[in-house]
Amino acid sequence: MPTTTPSNGRSVRANGRGARERILEAASQVLAERGYQRANLDEIISLSGTSKGSFYFHFPSKEQMVVGLLDQLSARLVKKVEQSLEKEERPLRRIALAIDTLIYTFSRRRKLAQMLLVNIVGQGKAMDKKFLPVRRRFAALIERELDLAVAAGAIPPQDTALASQMWLGALYEVILRWLLTERPTALSEALPALRALLLRSVGVDPAALEPAVLEKEPRA
Repeated sequence: MPTTTPSNGRSVRANGRGARERILEAASQVLAERGYQRANLDEIISLSGTSKGSFYFHFPSKEQMVVGLLDQLSARLVKKVEQSLEKEERPLRRIALAIDTLIYTFSRRRKLAQMLLVNIVGQGKAMDKKFLPVRRRFAALIERELDLAVAAGAIPPQDTALASQMWLGALYEVILRWLLTERPTALSEALPALRALLLRSVGVDPAALEPAVLEKEPRA
């Protein structure tokens, strides 16, 4: 299996993927380890097995590389949530499964969460603005599921756009606290109470669901 191996011993497997994908994979590793400010483009280029010419062909700047990485990672996470909902038609169960999938995914991938919510966000107004499309993508997913629940009569009519933003803020704060706590408990331990609070905020009694089923961790 072809690989590229820079002098530091790390490698990014080629597997027939294009330079852009290898650059983004290398960037995710370096950003997770060093943060945005300390991430070195030469290290990313070396780790990806590409060249400076190839890097600047795909990404005119370090910021544009980060934007590309944010878009890729958020698209993958949204797809993962959507796949978890494919066989579920009941609106309230869909909402609960979406919450569970997001929390369990971040719980299993702490470095990913660290990179997205700590190493990139909070690096200044310009960079935070570039994170807005990612927030909109997740807010749109939540809003869509809430709209379906309203249409089905599962939750009362309400401002689902505002509710989705509130939910996103709550999820962000819970995950961020988990990341910043020196000795954090498992993120999934907060899930039952978090899910219940979010559901109550849109007029749903959590007891109406089937907790024994929802407590099962979604498959990776």
